[in-house]
Amino acid sequence: MKIAEARVLFLSCIFLVSGHGSIFAFPYDYSATTKCLAAPKRAQYGGGIIVNPQFNQGTKGWNFTGKGAIREGVSEDGNRFILVHNRTDSLDSFSRTVQLEKGTFYTFSAWIQISKGSETVAVVFKTSDGKLIRGGETIAKQGCWSLLKGGIVAQFTRPVEILLESKNTSVEIWVDNISLQPFTAKQWRSHQEKSIEKVRKSKVTFQVTFANRTAAAGAIISTEQTMSGYPFGCGMNHQILTSTGYQEWFASRFKLTSFTNEMKWYSTENKQGEENYTIADAMVKFAKQNGISIRGHNILWDNPKMLPDWVMDLPPEELQKAATRRLKSVMSRYAGQLIGWDVVNENLHFRFFEDKLGENASSAFYSMAYHLEPNTTLFMNEYNTIEYSKDQAATASKYKKKLEEILSFPGNAHIKAAIGLEGHFSSAQPNIAYMRSSLDILRTMGLPIWLTEVDVGKGPNQAQYLEDILREAFSHPAVEGIIIFGGPEISGFDVMNLADTEFAATPAGKVVDKLIDEWKSGTRKLRADSRGLAQVSLFHGDYKVEIYHPLTNSSTTISFKVTKETEHSTVFAQIDA
Repeated sequence: MKIAEARVLFLSCIFLVSGHGSIFAFPYDYSATTKCLAAPKRAQYGGGIIVNPQFNQGTKGWNFTGKGAIREGVSEDGNRFILVHNRTDSLDSFSRTVQLEKGTFYTFSAWIQISKGSETVAVVFKTSDGKLIRGGETIAKQGCWSLLKGGIVAQFTRPVEILLESKNTSVEIWVDNISLQPFTAKQWRSHQEKSIEKVRKSKVTFQVTFANRTAAAGAIISTEQTMSGYPFGCGMNHQILTSTGYQEWFASRFKLTSFTNEMKWYSTENKQGEENYTIADAMVKFAKQNGISIRGHNILWDNPKMLPDWVMDLPPEELQKAATRRLKSVMSRYAGQLIGWDVVNENLHFRFFEDKLGENASSAFYSMAYHLEPNTTLFMNEYNTIEYSKDQAATASKYKKKLEEILSFPGNAHIKAAIGLEGHFSSAQPNIAYMRSSLDILRTMGLPIWLTEVDVGKGPNQAQYLEDILREAFSHPAVEGIIIFGGPEISGFDVMNLADTEFAATPAGKVVDKLIDEWKSGTRKLRADSRGLAQVSLFHGDYKVEIYHPLTNSSTTISFKVTKETEHSTVFAQIDA
């Protein structure tokens, strides 16, 4: 058998049409804007199941709940909207009753303006038994229109009232172009699959010729993906240092990790002035030996309960010195070895450093981190931004506002910033529609989004809910990395075990293994046509390709990479005649 050298050339182009010649479009609208506009945009999906969504018929079909009143408003250019005024309670609002069907996904959107200042306005779904389900929020302003985007996955079949909530009852709420669009579970999965095909894969055309440049018709092309191009990893703890079973289990699945506790301040400096990086160093060594990238977690934590005890009573000046030493110590020790850092963890829910050092404490620490390692990605890491709509501390709009404050701090404009969403879901059914809307909102920042600590509470549906969450994250165009927090039983993860004591997969572990396999192209075999061409859609990543011609008995082996930067690559390969 003759082995020929291959010539590989990549050409990129952009496909604007599908294989049938029609423009390719998604049924779901991932778009969002956080800009406050002079005029509202049209209702998404034409309003969906909402009748009179643009108020062209005045207030027909719209009611009021609580005290106060609604009336029609008309802008200078003749645009009609609804106006809620004389409010005395946060839920004094217009109302519209709609029928929800169990298992259906609903996306909500509306354009909101208020009469003065700037206030949070939320959409609330009220059930017949008085239960209030928050579906999303926006920060509305005077003089311009803000998009409120949210959603709900119906866990029941019954009517609900759609309401708006604002704690400041002195403001009028203006509303226009409301939409509530239902999608079946099958349609939602179709959105995910189409998005995965578009954003996680690229088309590759192989053109195979003989040495005399004639087409090698009939050549057999075997592609094998050797490494995924998508960062999908798992948390790791110190138990891995003493368990070869844990080591083998981890290294055979993941090339990305985040240490659960071992790099945290309370682990490396439990006593003031006595630093000990022994365990963290050993874990870094193991990761390097196995080609595993590490995401740093974390430098500082705004939750006082998660700081070393000796830090609590330091006066402001000493606290500033101690925190600065800590930041410089851990970042310098692992400089160039990590792909990113959580700088000030959970600084929406907690504010220890802000209370002690001033409102700009987080921003200042990000500035220090940036100047130490300008090329390292710096995350703002939070929980309940996508998990739990009832938690008003860390909604997508508030997350965005906080991160913008950090980036607007003098000297921070060029930080290589990223959005970290922990993803600690309870055992209840996740509101995937709300999750998607929150991701849509954060996507407007133009920064990479990572899910950094994904787990699901123990319960009979843990595995299914984990799969729902991971599929939603992987399919979303803005999510560029996922780390799950779980492991084999020996690792001690108390929320989500992925394997038992014998390292056999649990139901949740089977989901992870299934998706790892599903989200790679595996081995594919193609046959070149009469022009020596063959085309395939491949997941992003590294590939080894063997090309063999059965008539000439010649072959070649080549390697290449498929990336998100190229929607279509052409690989030229040459074999002997």
